[in-house]
Amino acid sequence: MHLRKGRLLVILGPTSVGKTDLGLKLARKFNGELVSCDSRQVYKGLDIGTGKLPGSSWMLDVSDPKDQYSVAEYVKDASKVINDILERKKLPIIVGGTGFYIKALLEGLPNLEIPIDLKLRKQLSNLTVKKLQAKLSNERLSNMNSSDMQNPRRLIRAIELKDSKQVKKNEIYNALKIGLTAPREILYQKSNKRVVDRIRQGMVKESKQLYKNGVTFKRMKQLGLEYGVLADYLTGVIKSEKELINILQLKIQGYIKRQKTWFKKEKNIIWFDITEKNYAQKVEKMIAKWYYQSYATEN
Repeated sequence: MHLRKGRLLVILGPTSVGKTDLGLKLARKFNGELVSCDSRQVYKGLDIGTGKLPGSSWMLDVSDPKDQYSVAEYVKDASKVINDILERKKLPIIVGGTGFYIKALLEGLPNLEIPIDLKLRKQLSNLTVKKLQAKLSNERLSNMNSSDMQNPRRLIRAIELKDSKQVKKNEIYNALKIGLTAPREILYQKSNKRVVDRIRQGMVKESKQLYKNGVTFKRMKQLGLEYGVLADYLTGVIKSEKELINILQLKIQGYIKRQKTWFKKEKNIIWFDITEKNYAQKVEKMIAKWYYQSYATEN
């Protein structure tokens, strides 16, 4: 499904940078509605660990965490939501830090046109995750989110695609990509505090409830980041809350690093440092110019 031609605002950047807060503010100012672009906020019950704000965005809680929800499903479902927002003469505001999902949404998924290789899949099916990862370049691995990097099925598909040619990108709308960033040490400080806050808010209890509802520890590891670490805590691999916090903080710092690497390679992003004075007003000014010029052109 293709997006209806129209304006599309994207607020992207690493975790802990304040994307949702800014998105909500911009939605009020420019008659917009938020569409989450997060590979784990799509799952029901993954609330505290993913920093979900219930009711703030479309594309939250759309899938059972026991099931695998693919990027192709995300693009299909989010496109319907975006088309509906555009039909109602509102501004869709994509907010998220999952770079691959944002890219797929904006540019399409040409890889879906590449058929599966049953012979290759049979050869790879008995390999461990580490051996599958070794068959991919560091660049390709860095382009995968933490969940997909531990998912044999996703790794096999990535190996299948590594020599394939990409088709022309599909860009049929007026998109403005705003990136939020900050020095790495600032992001680490913010994310470290967020880990402690979420532990206090009940992240461990949330993971226990997920297990009670049928989400296995193996599946939690596939969901990645916080939930993979929490699975180790609940099974006794991690012995104390202090160790849990330290490991979570290090894991999320690694994720921030990968996010920054991904977005650095993307084009046409206008970056704003959140530590700079009046950065939000500068963002608003730029968006206002784009928004009203686009409106005049469309009408």
